Amino acid sequence: MANRTRIAVIGYGRFGRVHALRAQAHPAFDVLCVVDPQPGARDTAQADGFNAIASLDGLPRGVEAASVVTPADTHAEIAIALMHRGIDVLVEKPLATSEAEIDTMLDAAQATRRRLFTGHIERFNQALTPAPWDTTPGNIVFSRQSRLPGCSHSVVLDLMVHDLDLAAHLLRCQAPDSFHILGVQEHGGGVSAQVAMGTAVVDFHALHGADTSSATIRWQGAAAMCELPLSHRADLAQTDALTRQYTAFHEVLTGQHSHLASAMDGATAARRALAIAARL
Repeated sequence: MANRTRIAVIGYGRFGRVHALRAQAHPAFDVLCVVDPQPGARDTAQADGFNAIASLDGLPRGVEAASVVTPADTHAEIAIALMHRGIDVLVEKPLATSEAEIDTMLDAAQATRRRLFTGHIERFNQALTPAPWDTTPGNIVFSRQSRLPGCSHSVVLDLMVHDLDLAAHLLRCQAPDSFHILGVQEHGGGVSAQVAMGTAVVDFHALHGADTSSATIRWQGAAAMCELPLSHRADLAQTDALTRQYTAFHEVLTGQHSHLASAMDGATAARRALAIAARL
């Protein structure tokens, strides 16, 4: 493919490795390097065929874009450093973990004139193409659970934030006055929140430490309750949501339209997650 984007992947943990492999397999990208401070992660990356370096100071010349797939509390520092190096950035969700970090990232994007995006991958879930309903339901229930451990705060910032963005995307409710928290409950390893979004009442349920990982959307249809599973695993030879997200990233970098979550979209989802977490 002409005009391949030269990209670096920052972070080579469990999901960072998936990012790097998907970007490497994508015809629109050349992965120039992966960056991770941990020697073991770099050894794994090198065994996978990547040029692995320990810090951003070692970035090779020519990097045009980067994916930040590191712990959420490092997103702001790393993304800002990349933007000041003239690099466009895709940051895994959540965009950041505090209001101050969100503001600093948005300010840096404006000051550097770099493009900043958020990796809300569920926008590219094949189950949601086309949209699951013709008429906006009055009540929608998002349920998401993971086998990974976590606390109530991380349940909201790590899991529920997926669906906070997805609901806003499907309902076109990004404006601040389109979101009102009606109630928040903590139960065991999970959190439930009920929110008014536009004309719909939306229930969000998120749980860490479950026996299995899964995600669903339920809504009241014209005649019955409808349910749509969102969980799907694909091997590297198949096109999955992450591959489609990288296609969207390349499209916006080359001046095309896509559904990739902008920095402002990511900021909205993160702020809403923080507002819910503050009720716990």
